[in-house]
Amino acid sequence: MVVSMPPPYPMAIANGNGHLSRRTEVKSYEAPKLSIVDMWSLLLAQLKATTATIKGRYDERAGIEKEISARTDDWCINIFMEQYTRLEHLTSELEMQLAITQNLSQSQIQATSPLTTFTLTPWQMEERYRALIQLQSCLGSFFERASPAYDQSKTVWWFDPSYHQSDGLNYDRYGAPDVRESEARLLKALALGDEKLPLKLLLTSSGVAAFTVLNQFLLSKVLNTGDAIVISPYLYFECFEHLRQISHVRVVNSDTFDAEDIIATAEKHNAKVVYLDPMANTLGLDTTDIRRFAQLLEGRQGWSDRYLVIDGTLISGGMAIYDWFNKPSHPKVIYYESAHKYIQMGMDIVMLGLLVYPEPFHETMGLIRQVTGTTLYSRQANVLPPIDYNIHQSRMHWLTTNAEKLYHLLDKKASTIAQFNFPTHWRKMGWGHGGNVVTIRLFGDDQMNKRPSLDAFTSLVLRAAEEEGVGMTKGGGLGFSVTRIWPSTPFIRNEDPYMRISVGVDPDEVEPVARAIVKGLERHYRASQPGLPQWKLRENGMIKTNGLLEAYR
Repeated sequence: MVVSMPPPYPMAIANGNGHLSRRTEVKSYEAPKLSIVDMWSLLLAQLKATTATIKGRYDERAGIEKEISARTDDWCINIFMEQYTRLEHLTSELEMQLAITQNLSQSQIQATSPLTTFTLTPWQMEERYRALIQLQSCLGSFFERASPAYDQSKTVWWFDPSYHQSDGLNYDRYGAPDVRESEARLLKALALGDEKLPLKLLLTSSGVAAFTVLNQFLLSKVLNTGDAIVISPYLYFECFEHLRQISHVRVVNSDTFDAEDIIATAEKHNAKVVYLDPMANTLGLDTTDIRRFAQLLEGRQGWSDRYLVIDGTLISGGMAIYDWFNKPSHPKVIYYESAHKYIQMGMDIVMLGLLVYPEPFHETMGLIRQVTGTTLYSRQANVLPPIDYNIHQSRMHWLTTNAEKLYHLLDKKASTIAQFNFPTHWRKMGWGHGGNVVTIRLFGDDQMNKRPSLDAFTSLVLRAAEEEGVGMTKGGGLGFSVTRIWPSTPFIRNEDPYMRISVGVDPDEVEPVARAIVKGLERHYRASQPGLPQWKLRENGMIKTNGLLEAYR
């Protein structure tokens, strides 16, 4: 399953005179270090270590209970121990299966070997790990409380010994030790800067919750009545609804996604805050070159007191944001993601958001999270896979490689009947990957891209996927491990919906997914507009005399 990265692409950067020069030594083009099975093996090793930590907490708690002659319930204790024993057994079983899968993928053992019955596909690796981490979360929270005690007589009201006789405030809404550990780990995994600028990461209960925290921070600490903020032509619709409710601040859209235009608009309106999406959730997957944005602001007057808000959801961990904005003339940067997508390795267990910002903002950001009730609680944090930089970047490599391949397959086979989009220029902007989204706009009359038509098309694609024997799902969201299809509403300029494909992680499923989409397109056109699309297909040499697509037959 190891796919090598393409050779480095030349990169455009600004030289001292403001002109563009070329370079090829870019960290984002390092080949991923991990195969798919490597990623899950490392995560499983971390899961084993966490299980041992949970058992250590149990043993320490049991020792204190014995020391103070606390009352205990053997019925509950037996449930915990049964769960612990079962989790250890199942973890060892999956460990063996992953080792066999790894060994067989690296050898020339025949497919008829008895060992092949123990090999796992990528979706099985995810499902089994997903089951184990949820069992582990149950184990870790089994004796835990949301308001742990500090001391006790006869009743122990905590599980993590760090709560016992602590000096802090034992209240889960204020942030728990396990949550803080997850935050520190994720900050390193995202690698948004080289750590010369001290940063903090805050986990929230959703992406919109993360936006709520940062927006409240700006309203309370930065913006005054009559001030302007500038946003690109698109902002995620629920976040935009936040801004629409603010009556004392002017919200101005730039005309385009170009860095130069956004800068000019901000300066024209003397905006104190600028909101950017590196890649927008639109049909065209419109992009703003964030690195170019930083280059243009280097040495520019009037920007050091401004704030730049960047939504990195679609390019999770793909940009060294704080390395690019590291000059005194640069604005202060707040970064956020809706993180129940890529960060969770596609497992989609809990809603999740994150914020990253300079350390001096931490006390205020934490207080806002606390008082707005946007906290991510420890029981939710404990089901997050403990990803590191290599795991995250390697998985994003697989997703981007697959999405780019799907885009090229579809564009080659069906460009006469639909428009396909993928940000193939992601390398030129210095990104570490290009995400996993491909969009489709159907050609035809004004009804072809309305919701009833797109729902019918989606159903045809799913039925074709059944014929191809490949997994697909219908639903919103992106970044999952199984390919997902969705008629997405852009919520921008009254545009029509469009088809969004979130491409899965298994390289072996890209071609059958492409065949299913092409079949769905041809069948939908035949049912909806039999004349024009048949002519277009025949013109392109894609139809046999019986009307079936030549492509992928």
